[in-house]
Amino acid sequence: MTKGSFSAIFRHSLPILLLIALIAPLGSNSQAMSIEENVHYEVIVPPVPQPGDKPTIVEVFNFKCPHCFTLHHFMDKWSIINHSRYNIQSLPIFWGRQTDMPIRAYFAAEFLGKGPEMKDAIFKAHFDHSVNIENSDELGFLAEEIGLDPEKFKNYLESFGVSAKIAQANKQQRGFVVNSTPTLVVNGKYRVSFGKHAEGNAEKLFEIVETLATQ
Repeated sequence: MTKGSFSAIFRHSLPILLLIALIAPLGSNSQAMSIEENVHYEVIVPPVPQPGDKPTIVEVFNFKCPHCFTLHHFMDKWSIINHSRYNIQSLPIFWGRQTDMPIRAYFAAEFLGKGPEMKDAIFKAHFDHSVNIENSDELGFLAEEIGLDPEKFKNYLESFGVSAKIAQANKQQRGFVVNSTPTLVVNGKYRVSFGKHAEGNAEKLFEIVETLATQ
């Protein structure tokens, strides 16, 4: 793939935007739903302490997971609406024979002030354009498309800071005992699976999460 062809990746998808615009605002429910352990969520034992004075919601995802890509659009909208209520974090992980290169790209871009942009770019590159997101040169093209200096970006890929972030992410994953994606972790105490507990329904997922955030 050539560098110029990446421009198509970042064009807004009108059908997706129309779909999101037609959906009632996610979250901010006036009444908490009735939820049951092991039906709507699982308890993390032992809990993982979370800092801060607001409820913490951690999105655990994998860049090659199609369900994570599906949730990505809704997660962005929900995060914008609820950023003042919750401390919302992204936790990318990788499985099996996958490499950590997409995660390195995300954390490198985060250090350079473009984390959300790179997250969106990697998802779209993989699912919309079949780009090899484990190739550092392709990721360098993505970085340039979102406005980063490609050389500075590549220097960050193998930096100590990025390696430390990956080690921290791996430790968090083990602490949360996350074995499937996407999963939202609430206050380090509760695990909510998009597929298992919310049945692939984003609105239900956020209702469960917001109810747990009050406990």
